[in-house]
Amino acid sequence: MSDSSPKKEPAIHSRKSRLADHILPSSATMIGVCMTVISVSQLIPKHSISRHVDDLLAFDSLFFLASAMLSYFSIRHPDQAEKLEQVADIIFLVAIALMVIIGFVVSFELMID
Repeated sequence: MSDSSPKKEPAIHSRKSRLADHILPSSATMIGVCMTVISVSQLIPKHSISRHVDDLLAFDSLFFLASAMLSYFSIRHPDQAEKLEQVADIIFLVAIALMVIIGFVVSFELMID
């Protein structure tokens, strides 16, 4: 006899794809990008605003760290997942926006020199 009923997948695969599953690796990657750009920013001649680029990037990496941690906690604590994901998403978007602004500042400074 063959069993024609659909097989149940393990519980971890049966839930819908969640935002935290995407925020966590992206935030971790962006922390690495911030650290790399901090190192590269040391090569930029220090002018008006470029002096603060490495400080802003270090601060931005803390935003990405907070987003990654909240994403992780939302995966580990399903009962609070929705709220934690929302906060992680907002922090991630703020961090991305800050990184874009910093990128414009760095490119502007490099263009002037």
